[in-house]
Amino acid sequence: MEDTAYNCLSDKELWRKLINGEEDALAFIYDTWFPSLYKYGMKILTDSTIIKDCIHDLFTTLWQSRKNLSDTDNIKYYLFASLKRRIARHTRTGVLQRLMSHITPDHSATPSHEQLLIDEQSNLERSNKLAKVIKKLPKRQKEILYLRYYEGLTTEETAAIMSLSVNSTYVLLSKALNYLRKHSDELIPVLAYIASRDIRF
Repeated sequence: MEDTAYNCLSDKELWRKLINGEEDALAFIYDTWFPSLYKYGMKILTDSTIIKDCIHDLFTTLWQSRKNLSDTDNIKYYLFASLKRRIARHTRTGVLQRLMSHITPDHSATPSHEQLLIDEQSNLERSNKLAKVIKKLPKRQKEILYLRYYEGLTTEETAAIMSLSVNSTYVLLSKALNYLRKHSDELIPVLAYIASRDIRF
């Protein structure tokens, strides 16, 4: 099947083709989600070799155990959660280093999560200012912003990946956005808009 045909499938249909043993379906899933998985993995543990090994092991396991896989209607969520567990097993203490130590804005590449937070504010100066503020956030808060706004996961999916209750996820998001609001007055209107969609104060 051509990639264009797979593009027309829902996640549930695509996953079912993997379960049924279509190698092209596995290849399509790999090609589609590898970049996002790699970026996310590097925010958990900044070791490129380990992250690539974990991703390759993940897909090897998917293929070998495909007949035992459960259906899913959200492949990204399944892969992210699986990768995070796999990385945890590769760390000596089993405790995740949840996000890279800094975020470097790169306006020539795929938009970073801080840019997506202010997607209606394309002014470069404002974007750079927000990026500098985000660098100062605790790693846990960086991760939740990355998952929620860059990867576009729902609050419930973010909670599951981070092993939090939904209420705790709202609290952590609130803390992160409150910090951004406090330290960047110019961004108050943008952050207020974001908060109105996600946060229960």
